[in-house]
Amino acid sequence: MPYIDREDDFQRRLELELASRRRKARLLISGQIGVGKSSELRRYVHGHAAQQTFKSNSFQILCDLEKEMQPEHCGAAGVLLAIFRDCWNAAARYGGGNQPERCRIRNESIVRIVDWLKGDFSDNRETAVFRFHGMEYPVSLRSQDKDTGLLLILGKAALHQAVAEPGDRFGLVPDTLLNQLNRLLDWIQRQSGRQPVIFVDHVDKIRDPSAAKEVLIDALPQWQRLSASLVMTAPFEYTLGELRDSVESRWNSPLLVYPLEIPDRDTGPIPQVYRKMAHAAGLRKLIRDDALRLLAFYSGGIPRYFIQFLRNACLEAHLASHDMIEPGDCLVVVNQALRNYQDYTARQLELLDEIDEYGSGLGEAAELLRSPISLLVQRPTGDEQQIAVHPLARPALDRFRRKLARKR
Repeated sequence: MPYIDREDDFQRRLELELASRRRKARLLISGQIGVGKSSELRRYVHGHAAQQTFKSNSFQILCDLEKEMQPEHCGAAGVLLAIFRDCWNAAARYGGGNQPERCRIRNESIVRIVDWLKGDFSDNRETAVFRFHGMEYPVSLRSQDKDTGLLLILGKAALHQAVAEPGDRFGLVPDTLLNQLNRLLDWIQRQSGRQPVIFVDHVDKIRDPSAAKEVLIDALPQWQRLSASLVMTAPFEYTLGELRDSVESRWNSPLLVYPLEIPDRDTGPIPQVYRKMAHAAGLRKLIRDDALRLLAFYSGGIPRYFIQFLRNACLEAHLASHDMIEPGDCLVVVNQALRNYQDYTARQLELLDEIDEYGSGLGEAAELLRSPISLLVQRPTGDEQQIAVHPLARPALDRFRRKLARKR
């Protein structure tokens, strides 16, 4: 599905942050799961240069932690190796094959990384062998294979760092290898005449608390040394509570992506963004307004939920032989989604009840911000931050309150 404009100022804020601190910006993009952080990031990277004055003078490098690796337990070394992998991939495709300085950077990087990963060169140095998870990985380093060889080594090392047990990892990337990455970034700037900006997507998929702390806090000196501006998505729950001060003192306040406006369930206008998403999915004349309203309401303003609901409603309409998506099809989808909220414990519902009553307490409620989402951190109105219970969580909370009232 193509990008749908949220009609807010996120893109302009991102542009301003990068333009005001050229090659020195360090920025986190945060927000709840499914709100569209990746879409906004990729919109900026792939958007039209004419719309962004700074963007036209920058060399964007998009690094995706979900490419060839699992980010759930990925620490700082895994993130940096993934950055190096995608920077090298961008450089190897730029400027043709006959680039002596780039080749020198490549050759020295191979030596440094083989030494750090405790690999071995063959006698003729045309092969390097690495040992990950008890298996040997030979990599060809013949002259014609060195570009792809370095890319393969960096990718395998990043994957190992992401999935290995903490005791089996290689620790932080050494300064000698970081220096090679900076040499590469400097080369990219000279060759392109543009300032490099590195966007790291799906850092927000890191779920391990120690790994998140390492990436967001402990490794900041490493990120500060990069010869490029750096933008990362960040796990929302680790920018709250006891880590909030530590994160914001190093990165400043994250740039937040908020849920969409939620329409009333029964009456009133439907925000155009939902209609645009339905039209982009090819459903312009195939969904009734009252059906669209139901899906928009129960999505809670989470675009990922809305798109999933649209897809599932299409299947239900097809199975029911309906010519259009009808409210009944949508209610089937909603009821299926409500089952996810039957897994909540009494303690979680008690915490949800407390936050709904007092409008605060997110620091202790990280689990309620994940899937299934029970709390929504909405766009501030005036000078007040809005916290709301997700429409799908409301029935479970109401049942909990009724049972508490009966016990009293």
